[in-house]
Amino acid sequence: MTQQNVNTAAKESKESSLKTSHILDLFYYVEEVSACQAQPQSFTPPAGAGELTAFDEEGPDYYSVWLADGWPVAIAAPMDGFFRVLTGEAA
Repeated sequence: MTQQNVNTAAKESKESSLKTSHILDLFYYVEEVSACQAQPQSFTPPAGAGELTAFDEEGPDYYSVWLADGWPVAIAAPMDGFFRVLTGEAA
């Protein structure tokens, strides 16, 4: 099995050895866990978190996952206006 690097959208993002499917797994994990958590009024990526981005092969959309200390802490599908953060607070 070969690995492919996933290019990131943000200039400050670093190249990752994670495959698109791995980034999407992280995205769906945060989406599921954050569904019952209170969300901030406006989205700002967590301070110090690194961004991983996966591009949709079937369209122009892309999905971002922010990692802090190796853990996923926030996600975004910006073209859909979808943003979530793991806040740990019940909705």
